[in-house]
Amino acid sequence: MRAIGIGILGLIGGLLLAVILQDLLAPLLIDDTGSASILGKLLGTMMPAFGIVGTGLAIWIDRRRRRNAGDRSEGELEDR
Repeated sequence: MRAIGIGILGLIGGLLLAVILQDLLAPLLIDDTGSASILGKLLGTMMPAFGIVGTGLAIWIDRRRRRNAGDRSEGELEDR
């Protein structure tokens, strides 16, 4: 259940990052005619991509942090 919660937080974080980047990059990627350039059309794929990357990254960071915390607690028990 923890991984699901962390994954949802990562998904929300990735989506928010995509929205911010889209807002910053959209004016730069519009042609002189007012239509989106080829790179501008790629902005539409940023939200799902960043959502997936955010989910995976959050779960990976959580598992790594939990593993390192477990190594430290085992080492403290051996020192006693």
